[in-house]
Amino acid sequence: MRELFEESGVGMTQLKSRLMTFLMFLVPVLMVPGYTNAKEPSEAEIKEMIQEQFERMYQKGVDDLEDRIVITGGVKPFAVVTDTGDKTKTIRIKQIEEMPADLAIEVLRRSLIALVKKGKIGATAVFYTAANPNKESEADRVLVVEMEHIFGPTLAQLVPFNVTDGKARFGEQVVVEMEKKIFNINVGEESEE
Repeated sequence: MRELFEESGVGMTQLKSRLMTFLMFLVPVLMVPGYTNAKEPSEAEIKEMIQEQFERMYQKGVDDLEDRIVITGGVKPFAVVTDTGDKTKTIRIKQIEEMPADLAIEVLRRSLIALVKKGKIGATAVFYTAANPNKESEADRVLVVEMEHIFGPTLAQLVPFNVTDGKARFGEQVVVEMEKKIFNINVGEESEE
């Protein structure tokens, strides 16, 4: 298996740059067929909008976790969402800070589903850290970013990392398609809140 870390490590700027480049190529592949009605946005316009929203959510999330990941070696689950007005917002639930990680992720997802059912959000990015499932890796933790869009594209980014000498060093990211976890509901249903 190839080494996950370069000699000097990969910094946050490089990590952001890599994802942005990858998203430029992945979103068109994941995109569902476009609309045929001339009054609707074109397929290219929808793809561009989704890509821009994913990039904004990712950037906001990484900026938010950068200091936390160095101080604590991880972050409790939080989300960055794009609302129906195309505004990007961070969502943190105070009670999650005291919960075990797996329960915290489930509570966050259910909260996001409730917002989707109310028609409040159109895209989500859930950020959390977990133990690295690759036991052969030098990194013992991974940053997980699960991104979903109401128009279809879903992807998960896994980035191994270590925190040494007060700096987070990130390895090579792996980006994969994933099953919908937030937008797999009937939006017209009543919220359970």
